[in-house]
Amino acid sequence: MYEDTLNIKKERNIFNRLLIYIIFIIFAIFTLFPLIWLFYSSFKPQLEIIRDSFALPHDPTFSNYTQAIIKGKLNIYAINSIIYTVVSTGLVIILSMMASFAFAKIKNRATPYLYNSFLIGLLITIQAILIPLFISMTRIGLRDTRLGIITIYVAINLPLAVYLGTEFVKAIPDSLIESAQIDGASYFRIFFEIILPMCKPVMVTILIFTALACWNEFMLALVFTSSDSVRSLPVGIFS
Repeated sequence: MYEDTLNIKKERNIFNRLLIYIIFIIFAIFTLFPLIWLFYSSFKPQLEIIRDSFALPHDPTFSNYTQAIIKGKLNIYAINSIIYTVVSTGLVIILSMMASFAFAKIKNRATPYLYNSFLIGLLITIQAILIPLFISMTRIGLRDTRLGIITIYVAINLPLAVYLGTEFVKAIPDSLIESAQIDGASYFRIFFEIILPMCKPVMVTILIFTALACWNEFMLALVFTSSDSVRSLPVGIFS
């Protein structure tokens, strides 16, 4: 009787697992099929796409990619997006971790006020500062430049990065820093040899959030760029 009960439970577990796998497989098919279709359709001539949208290409061609690169200038836009994403993300990680270490472990009267001033940035929407930011960037000559776009991206992504980094660094025991100070280590050495190696998880989180935000950003790049040599990939595709 006991063995029969165990067999029934095993059969139920197997059935439940199979059901879960089937659901995930169906979900994966529906999720991946548009991407797969988009990929092999990119090798079709235009008439073939219209005539039979879902069939595999009968006469594969790279003309679509050639036109996108030469006529659409997507190579320039893609390079710009890569530059904006890589440089902005790197600066956000470095600056936010430095600020996080200062806010979390270097105590003085100004620390709470400075930290809260960064957090206020989380409450300010881009639309609220778009016009004054446009005027300021135009006056200082940074509109329609790569440096201007990178500066804006770093500024708008720093508040969240500082918040995540500060809360993570707060969890690091103060005894580690105190021991390093007793051994004569400076704050500079403590930051690079103790804090940064322990902050890899939050740094990866900041990297993902910032990189995705910079790569997909559209409105600021549309407003602050006007020449093809500076436009990002989303704006280039739109234009």
